[in-house]
Amino acid sequence: MTAISRNFYRMSANILYFTVIPLFYFLFTLAYQPFDINDFLGAGKGYFAENLIFTTLILLGVMVLSRMLLFILRHVIDLSWPLYITWCVGEIVATGLFWSILLGIEWRPAIPYFTVMSTGILYLAGIVAFPYIILSQAIQLHILGGSKQPVPADDKSLVRFHDDQKRLKFIISSPAILYIEAEDNYVHIVHLDNGRVKDFTLRSSMRALEETLTKHGLVRCHRSYFVNADHVELVRKDLNGYALAKLDRDGLDPVPVSRKYYDSLSALL
Repeated sequence: MTAISRNFYRMSANILYFTVIPLFYFLFTLAYQPFDINDFLGAGKGYFAENLIFTTLILLGVMVLSRMLLFILRHVIDLSWPLYITWCVGEIVATGLFWSILLGIEWRPAIPYFTVMSTGILYLAGIVAFPYIILSQAIQLHILGGSKQPVPADDKSLVRFHDDQKRLKFIISSPAILYIEAEDNYVHIVHLDNGRVKDFTLRSSMRALEETLTKHGLVRCHRSYFVNADHVELVRKDLNGYALAKLDRDGLDPVPVSRKYYDSLSALL
């Protein structure tokens, strides 16, 4: 089953979700009042404006907590598309549950609590389904567009990265790779894309990639790092005696070099 891209776990993507969706709900409901939601939020007492603000804040709170949890768990979970859709539906249901606490009290005893809850969930789903779909498609199209490599398919400099399920996830020319870092069950492929430094996260292990990286000229410099020696300006030791490789791009932290690999990397410079 196809897994969602790791870019969906990034902070920037999650900020988009918990910013755009509550804002869309507020503005769309205020402007169009679909499904007679003005009567529902008014609770028969003319509380539409007040409850629109409160329900928007509730939606914002649920979205922030949910998306922060998704970001925190990014190295632990690997959601398929059905599970990701279930996660999004869970956000709507959780919001509806909190809505029902507020609106259920205001509608009591005219409308039963569970009717208020189910109505709120259905109204919310009908309104925010559109921005959920648009955001997901926009992120996916950005990923597909950014992954295109304008190089010949038979170029021997191309490095093909597969995940732990043997699925091809990323193709890049080896000179564009700066370094690769292992982190838990993932590796970060730090590379150049049109002169900009980018990080592609792949679910795999350094052990699984070692043969491919070595074949394409990358050098192991640490148990958790491979580096492209062509991008290393110098290897120096800090005040504590730890060796660090300074790369030829401003703003990048030096790559650690363990004692075991210090001489071999230095000899290539």
